[in-house]
Amino acid sequence: MAMNRSMDGILVVDKPEGITSLDVARELKRRFGVKKAGHVGTLDPFATGVLPVVINEGTKLVPFLGEGPKEYEVTLRIGEETTTDDWTGQVVVRGLWEGVRPDEVKACVESFLGKIRQTPPMFSAIKIDGRPLYRLARKGIEVERKEREVEIYGVQMQGIDLPLVHFKVSCSKGTYIRALGRDIGRKIGCGGHLLRLRRTRSGPFTLKEAISWEKMKEFSDPNLLSPWLISLKAALPSLPEVLGDEHLVRKVRSGRKMMVQDLSQQNLPPFEKGEWLKICSLEEELVAVLKSEMRGTDMDRANPEAVAFRPLRVFQPHRG
Repeated sequence: MAMNRSMDGILVVDKPEGITSLDVARELKRRFGVKKAGHVGTLDPFATGVLPVVINEGTKLVPFLGEGPKEYEVTLRIGEETTTDDWTGQVVVRGLWEGVRPDEVKACVESFLGKIRQTPPMFSAIKIDGRPLYRLARKGIEVERKEREVEIYGVQMQGIDLPLVHFKVSCSKGTYIRALGRDIGRKIGCGGHLLRLRRTRSGPFTLKEAISWEKMKEFSDPNLLSPWLISLKAALPSLPEVLGDEHLVRKVRSGRKMMVQDLSQQNLPPFEKGEWLKICSLEEELVAVLKSEMRGTDMDRANPEAVAFRPLRVFQPHRG
């Protein structure tokens, strides 16, 4: 299949259980002839839900997508701890859960609200001396992991049907929900592991924008994905926007800095020094992400030859 270079942006896929995040990106490349594709944030093979995949020029968006909260639906089974902190691992600890009261479980889960420290699972993609932990874990090697601070923004109990506990959680980037489940089980005193994990939000992306894996696999024509494909411009809704004429767009696409005099005829949004902005063409295409070298309010008084913006990432024009 010929490489498809006209498909640029982000596709949010509702990942099913049993495949890796990398499998999703690989299938997109294979099925639609995409040159470059990569997932933003990893979902474990047993987990399902929101997996943003950046495609072609969309891969340049990754540094600007922000660190928005992640949201999950969780089913925790108490009474057993496993090697992987989920149902796919071997049981290593069994504890009595029969005497535990639902109100104790609820209080324990809610006690993890706020900033907490957690030790990442051995089965994780974190690298130590250049090697992912999960590769060591598969060989039965356990190494010391550094604790890291993460934040649990919100917990909503969905139901307690012991030994199963159902809840929703909103958390910061870098939070391991498997580690959270393990630590809740340890605090209750009988161990615990995840039976189900579904991501419903990753930063600005939710299940509402997602295409199901089954639906995606019905298609081979990339044009049929257009209802779900988030354009380069739409992927950065929070960045202030500069609209560039043909001359300005040509200058930015060549990677050159923008001077104060280049912008004298532009209607600029308010911005601070060091802020990211996006410049779009009159055809509504994203041209570049810029970094400002001065405050917008200082432009009138600045030397016309002073640098106003530097391009951080330049995007190639759409090739239909």
